[in-house]
Amino acid sequence: MTSETKPFSIGFLEELIVILEFQQRGSLMVIPIFLTGSSVNADEICRQYPDMAPSWITALTKLTNIAAEYPFSQNPAGMDLFEWFNKIAHDISLVSLYSTPNGLVGLVAMDRHMKVVYDLLDLEVDKEVRTISIWGSGGVGKTTLARYIYAEIFVKFQTCVFLDCVENIEDKVLNFEGEEDPTVVTCSDHDWLEIAKARRKHRKVLLIADDVNGIEQGKWIIEYANWFAPGSRVILISQNKDLLVDAGVKHVYEVRSLRYDEALQLFSQFAFKQSYPPSDFEQLAVRAVHLAGFLPLALRLLGSFLAGKGRENWVAALFKLKAKLGGNIMEVWKLMEPSGDRGQEEWEPAADIMEGNESSEDET
Repeated sequence: MTSETKPFSIGFLEELIVILEFQQRGSLMVIPIFLTGSSVNADEICRQYPDMAPSWITALTKLTNIAAEYPFSQNPAGMDLFEWFNKIAHDISLVSLYSTPNGLVGLVAMDRHMKVVYDLLDLEVDKEVRTISIWGSGGVGKTTLARYIYAEIFVKFQTCVFLDCVENIEDKVLNFEGEEDPTVVTCSDHDWLEIAKARRKHRKVLLIADDVNGIEQGKWIIEYANWFAPGSRVILISQNKDLLVDAGVKHVYEVRSLRYDEALQLFSQFAFKQSYPPSDFEQLAVRAVHLAGFLPLALRLLGSFLAGKGRENWVAALFKLKAKLGGNIMEVWKLMEPSGDRGQEEWEPAADIMEGNESSEDET
């Protein structure tokens, strides 16, 4: 975070050079925030230390170029400091989510999902507040899809809120109705305040509500959102299609399990840090994908658990999962829990049994 109104220190400039070296190697993300203006004036300190000036100027130029990639690096006109800081924190959280390696592997199959959801959102139309829904079984990737959609389109809206939990949403939002500037706003209250302000100020809103589990809950969100400005978009996420339809949602998209090739790719990215399993692990990887039920969450959990482990551990782990009828995310999760020495004793005979089964399958 820099400011035109305060001079740079030598310590800051030297640290900046090191920070940008890490950024260039890809091991650090740098997001500059300028408190005022868009240019950085370092003329005074550079005149005092001419020998060091070239490297400082180069670093500051890089910093300015990086800042140009982020629209929130400059203080928008008419936005007070508190509101601006909230927007910065919100936007950085999205950038961080969208830029992490774990996030990128989530893009498997996302392109085809996102295309359909974009069509349902119809972002070019600003005449109405449109509500759509995303539904599907647990672990199929509904929330992940919604987060990628959110990260892609949030810049088109004046207010953006992603609600992980909508329990008692009516009471929480209405608590801030009529409150222009509440005396105390906790972090947990911020989303509810933003929703109330968006309605009061008739803003264009992107609202995503996850884990909607009641018809009345869904109806209230839809009715309340109708007070947002035209062009607003609301996305409701649930495991129950009938609930969403009964609540009044007309545009519904089902997220289904991954195709085989997509599931194998996602699993391999977590298990092997590449898009396809090595030849000596291919058969085990295929078996793991089937046991995980082609569900993204189960594939990520199982792939992360098996990453770096030897063949015997793979065989034993898959045997245990198969014995518990696999395809269940909770069983995958339980498999990852450390079980101490007793668990290791259970794995050794399991490995022998499964190795024998695998040999028999190969002979067949």
